[in-house]
Amino acid sequence: MTSIQKVNRVDGIKYIEGSLTSRVDVLQAIQEIKPRIIFHTASPKLMVQANTRQLYTEVNVNGTKLLLECIKEVGVTKALIYTSSSSVIHNNTTDLVNVTEDLPLCFEPEQTEYYTHTKAVAEQIIVSANKQNGLLTTIIRASMLFGEGDATSTPQMVENARAGRAKFQIGSGTNLFDFKYIGNTAYAHVLAAKALLREAAATELVPEDSKVNGEAFFITNDDPWPFGDYTRAIGAAAGYPVEKENIWVVSATVYYAFAILLEWGVWVLSLGRKESIINRRMAKYLTMTRTFDISKAKKRLGYRPQVSMQEGIQRAVDFYVACHPESKNDT
Repeated sequence: MTSIQKVNRVDGIKYIEGSLTSRVDVLQAIQEIKPRIIFHTASPKLMVQANTRQLYTEVNVNGTKLLLECIKEVGVTKALIYTSSSSVIHNNTTDLVNVTEDLPLCFEPEQTEYYTHTKAVAEQIIVSANKQNGLLTTIIRASMLFGEGDATSTPQMVENARAGRAKFQIGSGTNLFDFKYIGNTAYAHVLAAKALLREAAATELVPEDSKVNGEAFFITNDDPWPFGDYTRAIGAAAGYPVEKENIWVVSATVYYAFAILLEWGVWVLSLGRKESIINRRMAKYLTMTRTFDISKAKKRLGYRPQVSMQEGIQRAVDFYVACHPESKNDT
């Protein structure tokens, strides 16, 4: 078990270790717990390494099918909430401006990330299982997550700031981006679960424009920030602020070319086992606009962010620094 798995464990909670790709493990867990509600949050980390396509298919697609088969066999679960990605309607290349759930799912070859392709396929599987065998399903599409226990973006941004790299800005820095604090994400899942249980118990048909079952919902902090402001806020919370006059602007084209060179260099030297910290995916996200209209979640789930961007950033950094005190600048 890795250190991040240890710190993400909560005292007093029972954990069952197993694999979503193992019928024995999944069936045994459902038979033992007999859950009325299941939150399907399992997914491999987004990465670019050998054999990851097979891993994404086995977990995101086949694992989801297996979970539904086991739910049907045990027959006690009434609500299933699937954690998807806001990128399932996006080719990860073009800008998104206040988009809604009305956009269609995006698959290969238009979809440039195979991970996201498999999340979109899993969404189809989840929707097809809705109202089958007494089960109601819904989908929560997460935008870029941050918060306590974050093992990806927060650690990287804190360490970049510590190394003095937070002063570099890729492109104009004006592109808006929707982020989401992890606690707000959990809150949205709970709201969705309660809504599904209400609909399962309803004696009358739920109006089409109000129902939650069979639907997908974008969830954000409802407060888009320029990407550069976000990265510098992470650094500042760790004690490494950057004044505006000290920002160095780097051309997006130059950075992208540099990222390609580093990607291939790390891949060759590690024989495909490691991924460069600086990569093309990061270059795209640093310069594109990605904002979402969450009116549907507000209306049907009653969702409102409970934790602001600034508070969420401080919580995320405080958690990381508590685990890595050497990263905090106290001067």
